[in-house]
Amino acid sequence: METLIFRRSSPILKSAATICAALICLYATAPAQTSKTTADSQDKVISPSLKKSLILPGWGQLAEKRYVEGVLCLAAEAYCLVEVFSFNHKGSTYYRKYREAGTTPEAVRFRELTEKYDKKRNTYILAAAGVWVLNLVDIYVIVKNKKTSKIKLNIQSGQDQKMALSVSYSF
Repeated sequence: METLIFRRSSPILKSAATICAALICLYATAPAQTSKTTADSQDKVISPSLKKSLILPGWGQLAEKRYVEGVLCLAAEAYCLVEVFSFNHKGSTYYRKYREAGTTPEAVRFRELTEKYDKKRNTYILAAAGVWVLNLVDIYVIVKNKKTSKIKLNIQSGQDQKMALSVSYSF
């Protein structure tokens, strides 16, 4: 009895999944690194929100209090993963029937159904990867804009006791 998720998949797909999982674990557990830029001397640190989104799509957006984006990313990823497992189960069922088929027409029909559900499963795997990438791009833009866009409020008083208020916004 086969219990692997990708039982009929190519070794390349299995290797890619293993590498992705290893990279996620590596980035999630790595300490924040700092580097100096030549333009300014501010330290740049890997954002905790970016790490959270790397682990679970939408988590970083929720941490940044962007609830609609966070919930949408989480829901899209969850939907894709549910469909992956659903079509994988259907494909496994028809694959088992294909292997046990008594006649050639029956075997051909079960094999076609197996391939149909495997294609759907693979499409949802790609969709889940796409949601994950869009989630990372979104959180990167949020964090970048958060660090670069600043509102400055200056209150100044002159020699004649007059006060001036200036507001500047940089992005």
